[in-house]
Amino acid sequence: MRAFAALSLSLLAGAAGASDFDLLPGGSQTDFRSVAKDIVSTLDYKALNPAEAGGLTGFSLGAFATYAPVQDKGAWQRLTGEEVDAIGMVGVSATKGLPFDIDIGAYYSQVPSTDAKLYGGEVRWAVLPGGIATPAVALRASYSKLSGEDDLSFDSKAVDVSISKGFAFLTPYAGAGYVWGKVTPGSGLGLSEEEVNQAKFFAGLRVALGFLQLTPEYSRSGDSNAYSLRLALGF
Repeated sequence: MRAFAALSLSLLAGAAGASDFDLLPGGSQTDFRSVAKDIVSTLDYKALNPAEAGGLTGFSLGAFATYAPVQDKGAWQRLTGEEVDAIGMVGVSATKGLPFDIDIGAYYSQVPSTDAKLYGGEVRWAVLPGGIATPAVALRASYSKLSGEDDLSFDSKAVDVSISKGFAFLTPYAGAGYVWGKVTPGSGLGLSEEEVNQAKFFAGLRVALGFLQLTPEYSRSGDSNAYSLRLALGF
């Protein structure tokens, strides 16, 4: 519950102002590696949906936020000259059901207190669409990319498999996958690009009250934890 309280506070903090992810020249590659791991773990595509197929009429549109404590505060301090306890993103996302138990999704977001903007998308196929007595199992491929920053760029690709089973208005889900992330520093910083490839795990719960959907999710990528929350209208 503390993590989700912090997530709510991060939404308020994000409106306070914006500045760049400014990196100081002369930083160490080891510190940049630590920062890159936090960036990939936080900004990688988050599922925020069960595995079940939405169907031809399925559609949802909502707002979401992700909050993740950084793993090495000292590395952030040395690279940026600022105290950084956590990073996150706040944005909007949409999903749409297609034939053959395929769903597509997309998001657009901003990293609070920076000028960084992110966008990404997913294609999900429910290998087992699920039913009254059987769970749904889905395969997903996703992509995320950052823009708006001079001192670094980021993109990631990921695949995962997830399972879910609805019970009345509750649908718990869980999944595992792998992320291929890349964080590239700006020119003149004396740093090299870092590739962060790591396993990820996630679990969440969709609460559906009529057309209103509330979905908290926990994910772990590498050694980093992230907490997300999505509020959407869907059918």
